[in-house]
Amino acid sequence: MADEKPVVTKRTKKLSKEYSKENQNLLTITESATGKVMKFDFKTLPPAIQANLGPFGMGSKLGDAAAGKEGQEAVDSIIKVWTGLMNGDWSVRAPAAAKVSTSDVMARFNAMPEGPEKAVAKKFLTSLGLIKA
Repeated sequence: MADEKPVVTKRTKKLSKEYSKENQNLLTITESATGKVMKFDFKTLPPAIQANLGPFGMGSKLGDAAAGKEGQEAVDSIIKVWTGLMNGDWSVRAPAAAKVSTSDVMARFNAMPEGPEKAVAKKFLTSLGLIKA
């Protein structure tokens, strides 16, 4: 019996970031879901932002803007951060997606009045393993 290795498929990257060979100040970001290609020239930023950012930090700063986002939402976040940087605002960032904790869900469930809606919620939370039947 031969050892069989599981087939591992490589995950498609959400963003592709590449610096121009001719102009190391030019960063091209391609968002995979939309195919949107965005070009950003480091030298067009205000001097104070250039000093903070540096050419290689620019890719990280703009890439971080798309963290947790896909498609047009990722593109919009990158553009928002770039626009802020162009206006001299280092701290600009796209708002993070809303986060819901288990304790938030349980607090809402516990606050529900008894009735058919709470019974449906209980069945759902039980199926998720958040409460015991």
